[in-house]
Amino acid sequence: MKRNAGIITSKTAEYGILEFHPSLVKIFTENLVFNLLLIILFWTIMPLPYLFWKYLQIKSTNYILTSQRLITKTGVFWKEINFVELYRVLDIKVERGLVYQLIDFGRSCLGKKPILLGNIWVFTSDYSHSKLFLDTIPNALGVTEKIRKAMNEDKDIKRVIRRD
Repeated sequence: MKRNAGIITSKTAEYGILEFHPSLVKIFTENLVFNLLLIILFWTIMPLPYLFWKYLQIKSTNYILTSQRLITKTGVFWKEINFVELYRVLDIKVERGLVYQLIDFGRSCLGKKPILLGNIWVFTSDYSHSKLFLDTIPNALGVTEKIRKAMNEDKDIKRVIRRD
């Protein structure tokens, strides 16, 4: 660490840790009843544009975890990129709803590896993004652990004082 006129600068460079996307399962689980009604009542070409739009939304959502930030990129036509500094992260919560657990149960019954879908909530002290929602993330517990580890390392490097 160098001190230049009262400013502390770090010699550690930011590097990427993980890049991940929401799961395509979100297409069906987001509005399950609505999707079933679309399929049952309108068993025509009508559900296809809706499902294609949902596919585009999911494929255009990208999350990047670096050693210093969690970057979210969303939007199909209008891109929005948000940066959350890891030292600002206060807490992380994982939600695994019934539908996600049933999908994993079905996969395990078929002899396949479960994908461990979950929604991740990241609570921060950032003013513009105090709650960050990462939707339908495969291996949500593993991703949460990587975020937590990177967060703790960044706080140690920046010597952030932690208060409970």
